[in-house]
Amino acid sequence: MIQRSFKAAGLAVGTLVFATPAVAQGTQDSEAMQRQIDALRAEVQRLQEQVDERPAKRQDDDVSTRELAEENSAVLDTIRSTQFNGQLEFGSVFNDWSERDKETAGDLDFGKFNLGVTGGTGKFNYSFQYRFYDGYNFLQHGWLGYDVTENDSVKLGLVQTPFGNMDYGYLGWYGTLPYIAGFNDNQNAGIKWDHSQGAWDTSLAFFKSDQLGDGNEHYGANPIGSSAQGNSKENQLAGRVAYTFGQGTDATTEINFSAKGGQLYNTHTGESGDNWQAALGLSGHYGNWMTRFQATTYEYNAENPDESVSGISDNVMQIGAFGFNYLIPAEGEMYSASLAYSMDVDWGPVENLYFYNDFSVIDPSQDYAATNGGFGDQADPMLNDLGMKVTAGPYYAWFDIVTNKNGLNYFGSPVDGDWHTSFQTHFGLTF
Repeated sequence: MIQRSFKAAGLAVGTLVFATPAVAQGTQDSEAMQRQIDALRAEVQRLQEQVDERPAKRQDDDVSTRELAEENSAVLDTIRSTQFNGQLEFGSVFNDWSERDKETAGDLDFGKFNLGVTGGTGKFNYSFQYRFYDGYNFLQHGWLGYDVTENDSVKLGLVQTPFGNMDYGYLGWYGTLPYIAGFNDNQNAGIKWDHSQGAWDTSLAFFKSDQLGDGNEHYGANPIGSSAQGNSKENQLAGRVAYTFGQGTDATTEINFSAKGGQLYNTHTGESGDNWQAALGLSGHYGNWMTRFQATTYEYNAENPDESVSGISDNVMQIGAFGFNYLIPAEGEMYSASLAYSMDVDWGPVENLYFYNDFSVIDPSQDYAATNGGFGDQADPMLNDLGMKVTAGPYYAWFDIVTNKNGLNYFGSPVDGDWHTSFQTHFGLTF
């Protein structure tokens, strides 16, 4: 705009200068004409000064922009480092004990939808995942973290309990009895410190509560304060130490020991008992092969309401997850063993085939039954999951043959001393 005005004023001055002799010969007042010429020259000078000032102004604008960017660099770094991820899954199940499944060849249902966010800036980091199921939803995990040093970090919120083989304790889709009982891959509300140096990994944690609330709509299984038995884990301490042999190679063996325990508050009696659990685990990676072994011992010493009031045996602990409650022995040992093999392929869109088997068993210390309020004496619960996962880009499919004998009634199958099988297919995508 200034350049166009400058050119127009210059053109006007030039025209008047060349026109001056002719004008002087006319009847126009020469003095008035001179005043106009002087005014135009003054305007040209003013416009020239504005043009000369533009580089300096542009530089000032650039400095202001840079200062604004520096002031908001932390916000910009956070936005750039934030990653969104999710999962959509459907499932098909055929249970050999279901007359309906025999008539309809099973059923296809919505499985779950997960939405997660991870990120951070500098030494600060965060992560959360929210899950939606058919009829209920919950926060799977959610924490704020800070890297104290290169080897030490702290997380506050709903964080994974440092216990047993991490991250899941199993290698397939369905899980093992220690996971279903709430010992592996459990998320509790509190603060956790992680230290990693060389082949050693150490974690310590304090959990104010086992979950966010007393209900059963959450991920990891825990005693349910709103249940008929009414127990809730409070003020728990947990610790885990692990050493990895062959670290940095394609053949590693991690040996880990972990323990957890604390207050067991009963919402009905208002009294507190205690609980403890300990595990020795092995986690191996040998090329394309993976293994998991874990031995867990535990005990719940609860101050329950009278059995005639609750309808629940003192020999069992009423726990819950994923919207329903079930019973585990109040005291016992659990053993699990897993083996898996991962094979990359080039079959059109198919990139990987993953084969696995998870086996687990519970040895109760007292009489135990998964049904009838826990009154009875059934044989040791057993669970096996044999399966394969197929991956094609963002798409995947799990194929499982899940068998159990005297299961925890988590499966919906009969508890009659016989083996029962569930054929399951779960497919979806990750993003």
